[in-house]
Amino acid sequence: MRKLIAFGILVLLAGCSGPSGQKPGEPKVDPAVLAALPPDPGDAGKITMAGIDADHDGVRDDVQRWIAIHYANSEKTRAALRQKAKALQAFIGDGDDPAKARRDAVAIDKASECLASFAGDAFYINHDFDAVVLNTYPRLNAYLGIDKKYGGAPTSDSRRGHWKQSCDFNPDAMKN
Repeated sequence: MRKLIAFGILVLLAGCSGPSGQKPGEPKVDPAVLAALPPDPGDAGKITMAGIDADHDGVRDDVQRWIAIHYANSEKTRAALRQKAKALQAFIGDGDDPAKARRDAVAIDKASECLASFAGDAFYINHDFDAVVLNTYPRLNAYLGIDKKYGGAPTSDSRRGHWKQSCDFNPDAMKN
């Protein structure tokens, strides 16, 4: 599955002008949502592999902003994408440690399963989101290199059909 994601990311990086924005009929993002976010790191957020996390919440600021802007109307989707962002960022950072990389690969799959448990368009959300997190060639190359080394191990078949349990939050406690 991660190889399919990596291929999709390559396609997006090659010809994508940016995220698609809001779905038709959805209200525009409330300015108050943006006011609570850390500032846009701009190009400075692309200099290092780790990027910038000014508020130290474990999610890069550019990724945090993208999630809030594109999914302002879905608390569940924002939570699942934050879960996945942390897993993807850890996977890239832990590439020199096989045990950690495999643990992170499981966490990536769990976050994707979590999203799929309530979002019918999870494949497309994941596709777009992976391109946001892996938005520089060093990040993408690191991801692909680590996935090539450790990507063949089975990760999450034991949860098949119970994907909601893959969430690190309770989606049933959220309105949307």
